[in-house]
Amino acid sequence: MTKEEKIFQDGLEEYPISTIIIENLFMFLWIAYGTFLCWILVPLVAWIYLAFGLIMVLCVMRILVCKNCYYHGKRCHLGWGKLSAMYCKQGELTHFGCGFSGAIIPIVYGSMALLPLIFGIISIFKTFSLINICTIVIFLLIVIMSSFTLRKKSCAVCKMKKMCPGCASKG
Repeated sequence: MTKEEKIFQDGLEEYPISTIIIENLFMFLWIAYGTFLCWILVPLVAWIYLAFGLIMVLCVMRILVCKNCYYHGKRCHLGWGKLSAMYCKQGELTHFGCGFSGAIIPIVYGSMALLPLIFGIISIFKTFSLINICTIVIFLLIVIMSSFTLRKKSCAVCKMKKMCPGCASKG
């Protein structure tokens, strides 16, 4: 099967700016609330989490994952195809989601979701607070919205959905 046959022909050529704004808002809320949950317990961990989140999401992932994407240099659902083009040249579509670049995605986003949850839960046991509980609930809603609801909608019209191992809309 050639790379042209793997591309979802009915997918969007570029995503609308409104989608990019909404999805980036949720991504940055994810990082901000995650940082706050870590800060409640250990401020140093919060700074590390913030640096890790921003560096991984804005730089490392763009180089490892986006360089082999159809949307490299274009507006993907997060607009990061354009960001990726500033860092590196386009790679091969057939390498998208393969090897280390495919394995790092769930590791990065999984750790960005689990670490704040663990710290938030520990903080509740250490010092019970309604603010901590509300922050955890809001954080969970942001992660769910970003990881499932918005992603599923974006994946449904993505040119890469047939070849993306993390596609939330294989239908």
